[in-house]
This record gives sequence, C-alpha cells and structure tokens, in this order.
Amino acid sequence: MTDKDIEKTKDQQVNPAIIDEMSDPAAKSLTNALTVSFAILKIIMIILVLIFIASGFFTVESDEQAIVLRFGKIRGEPVGPGYHFGFPSPIDQVIKIPVTKTQTLTIDSLWYKESDSEKLGGKSQYVTPTLKPDVDGYCLTRNDGTTGQVGMDYNIVHSKWVLTYKVDYPEKFFRNMYYKEPKPGEQLKDVIAESVNPVLRSMVSNAVVTTMVKYSIDDAVVSERSISRGAEQLLQEKLTTIQSGITVVSLVASRISWPRQVNDAFEASNKASQTKQQVISEADGYRRQLLSQTGGPQASEILTELKKDDLDPAVKQDLLSKLAGQSQEIISKAKEYRTNVVTTSSADATYLKRLLPEYRKRPELVKQKIYQDAIEEVLDNADEKILIQPGNKEIRIQINRDPTIGKKKLEGKK
Repeated sequence: MTDKDIEKTKDQQVNPAIIDEMSDPAAKSLTNALTVSFAILKIIMIILVLIFIASGFFTVESDEQAIVLRFGKIRGEPVGPGYHFGFPSPIDQVIKIPVTKTQTLTIDSLWYKESDSEKLGGKSQYVTPTLKPDVDGYCLTRNDGTTGQVGMDYNIVHSKWVLTYKVDYPEKFFRNMYYKEPKPGEQLKDVIAESVNPVLRSMVSNAVVTTMVKYSIDDAVVSERSISRGAEQLLQEKLTTIQSGITVVSLVASRISWPRQVNDAFEASNKASQTKQQVISEADGYRRQLLSQTGGPQASEILTELKKDDLDPAVKQDLLSKLAGQSQEIISKAKEYRTNVVTTSSADATYLKRLLPEYRKRPELVKQKIYQDAIEEVLDNADEKILIQPGNKEIRIQINRDPTIGKKKLEGKK
C-alpha cells in the first residue's frame, strides 16, 4: 500500500467525537420512546388491574338473593339486594336466585290426551271407546255408590292443576335442586324452570293421586277445597323432606272431569243426584217451616230436648212454655179443657155427695127426681116439643110447619 493510499484510508475513518455527536439524538429518541412505552404499559396494567378488581362487584336485584361460591364452595350466607363485592372469577362465582317472585306451573299429566284444536278451545273430536292408560292421564277416587262395596271400588277422574311456588331458601335450593348455567341471553328464571319443573310435575302428580283416592267422585267433581288443601300439604311435606328450599304458595285444581266415554251416563246420574238433593232440601225446608209455624223458631232444639228419657218434669214444663205458634194455642186449649173437665167433675162429685144421704133413705125417689131433672133439661133445650099420650098407636109429624123456628135457632147462635 502506498503512502497515498494510507492517507486516503485515514481520511475515510470517522472521528469518535464526531460519531458521539451524531448518535446522541437517536439514543435520546429511543430512550424517550422506551420511557413513554413503559409508562403507557404501566397505565394499561393499572387499568387492567382496576378492571379485574371492579369485576368483583356485583348487584343483587330486589327479588333475588345471591350465593357466593369460592373455589366451588359456598361462602357464608346468601346476600340480599344491593351492591356487593367478591373476588373476581375464577376465585368467586356468584349465583343469583329469584326468591320473592312466584313461579306458576301448569300440570296436565293427569288429563286426557287432547288434540291441538281442543287445547285451543275447539270442540272435542272423536272419543275412543275406552280409556288408554298409556296416553290418557287419570287418577282414582273412592267409590261410595255401590251397596256393600264402600271403599272397595274406585272411580276414574281426569284433572288439571296449577302450582304456584317460590324459592324461600336459596342455599337449600342450590344444594339439592339442579339447574344448568344460563347461556348468554337466557333468563335465570327460565333456566331454573326448565330444570325444576319436571321434578315438580312428578311430585304434584304423586301428591294428587295420593290425596284424590281418599275422596268420592262427587267431592272431586265439585272441586272440594279439602282435596286441594290435602294435595298442597302433602306436596309441601315432600319438598321439605328433600330440603328443596321451595315453598308452595298454592295448588289449585283448574279442571276436574269424569271420563268422556261415560259422559251421558254420568250426566244422567248427576242429574238424578241433583234432583234427589233438591227434594231433600225442599223436604227439610218444609220440615223447618212446619216446626216454626207449630212451635216457633226454637221448636227444633226444644223438640230434641223433650225427646230425652231422663228429662225432669219441671224442665219439661219450662221447655213447653217456650214453644210458640200453633203448639202454644193447642196447649192453651188443652189446659182450658182440663180446667173445665176438673171443674165439672168437681161439681158433679159435690152434687152426688149431697144426694148420697137421701139416696140411701129413698133410692127410688131420688132416681125419679134425677130422671125428671134430666127430662126438663132436655125439653128446655129443644126447639120443638112433641108429646105422645100413652095408648096412641099412630104418630103423625108435620115437617117444617113453623119456618121461623130455624131462623130463631140461627139468630140465637149468632
């Protein structure tokens, strides 16, 4: 390499001071950029942390209670309405359960199979000659209509029921009643109903069947309230036994009917039963009216007391004095008649006692005197007197020879 080449190479080398002056602005820019990036990253991380912490806040509506699960286990008691804080997921999981709002469930598993038209209120279509147990729902009632077979035979009825319930104990409900996790857009109450309603339908059907068999078909057809109360009580006992956390608000029979196959016969029987009850009611009404007219408003109670065998005479007289109406009039007439009989008998007795000494002395004379007095009394009360002399063999009597006699007799009665 020549000297000229060496000088050229030296000229091409850069002075370190010049390089430092040229590279300082780039380093500063890079440093500034890194500093800003780290600051932004810190802000983003802080925001993410705040968002993560904020996700632990949750709201419980007024008709809900929430159960907090920490690593899958229940933590503490259910929390009520308002704002609450828990660890964000997946540490804590919040399960909200509606508690105050009632749910309604229709149970038609004990009703006969209906077509779509019938369900919409249309006319009944063709009815099969016999009931099909694998298609038609039904339950049994006690039969009281067969002589000698009371409680030994059963009748078939169809029924529809409406159950109203609510969740009163969320923790028991969550532990013992399964329901799936709601999907996006699904409401919790709909998810709960989808999981719980099949269980409730089965339990209601079982409670109704167990209760209905204790009653007659007449009680069932008129929807005897004790049937609904009995089924409701039995259902609640079963739900309490399994610790479901569900409270039955009401269980009501919306429809109860006999099988369609025997509709004509049952309506005829029902009509006869109604006629029977009407006749019995009319007879009972007539009995009450007759008793009221005869003995007053308390006649039935007084009559019941008077029928007692060990009734004290004084009490009996007191009860009789309380009677009113026609019976009191009859009793008054009877007392008056008794008084007249006693007075007349007493007078006759006094008269006979006075005649007794004379009769003992001269009996024939006394008899003749009594006979004459009787004849005079008879003749005094007679409107017409006809005397027949002894020895006459022919008697002639002129009828109505004096028309004024009948008029005088009527005027005397007035």
